[in-house]
Amino acid sequence: MVQRIHGGVFNDQMITGSLKHFVLEGADFSGAVDQFGQPVPGSAAEIIFTNISEDGFIDIMNPNSYNISFALEINRSRWDGPSLTAMVQSLGTDVGVDHINCSVCTVTAVPYIWNLGAGPGVTAFIQLSDVPSTYAGAAGYAVTVNPGSTGLIFTPIAVPDAFAHVAVPTQPTINALASDTLTFIAGSNVSITTNALAKSVTINSSASGTSDYIPVPPGTSLSISTRYFVTASGTVTLPSSVGAGFTAGQSIIIAKPNLSTVIVNVGNIADIISTDLGNTDSVEFDATQEIILVFNGTNTWALQIGSVV
Repeated sequence: MVQRIHGGVFNDQMITGSLKHFVLEGADFSGAVDQFGQPVPGSAAEIIFTNISEDGFIDIMNPNSYNISFALEINRSRWDGPSLTAMVQSLGTDVGVDHINCSVCTVTAVPYIWNLGAGPGVTAFIQLSDVPSTYAGAAGYAVTVNPGSTGLIFTPIAVPDAFAHVAVPTQPTINALASDTLTFIAGSNVSITTNALAKSVTINSSASGTSDYIPVPPGTSLSISTRYFVTASGTVTLPSSVGAGFTAGQSIIIAKPNLSTVIVNVGNIADIISTDLGNTDSVEFDATQEIILVFNGTNTWALQIGSVV
């Protein structure tokens, strides 16, 4: 019986057994193909492939608006990523009839392996646009959704920002599951305002140092270190000081239209509002001046103007 020592179907039947895949990045090579899908003579891609073919055999080539992907029969080629990069960059800054700056382009060898069925529950894979999985999250690439597809597009950018935001046509909805509580924690120079009637949350930045009032309707839950203009008569609620980490001297300032009356309630049963008539859990604000409530460092809001309800 003849025993096989070397060789097999990969050598004799399938060219994929000796292919090595590469991606050339740094420019838009879509000008290498015209509107009819035909190669454009003298394009930068054609010049690059002509140079590659001098020391290698090309089986696949795909110039597109993001890069050039191609495959070489590596057993009959003397190229690797660094040598291909050096060759492409040596072509200069104005290459071909499509005037490509090749001096900033790079060539990287990439795997051609799909992980379909690689683990329990895996039934499909995301189709990426000419980008191997090893590029995921790479610095210097903006990531956008490929229109009409389930894939992602990785686009080189001048300023590294791996995952740029993806705009959405409508406001996002955030829900807490079952009986869970959804908690928003304000960072530095950020205030969070909730409106129970409108069932909304407003996040504002005070980083600009503005002293403007934030207009809010009745039913709003207020935030620390913020100035408010309550747009009509009604009730607003102070934030709970329990576990909030407020410090003595932090305040909330409230203004309102003339002839309107605003009721200000504490946000927690353990909190109190200290007035010149004693402690209370609710005050009425009907004067034409603004009302100032200063936190004393424990659970007390010191009222500067207003009356006890």
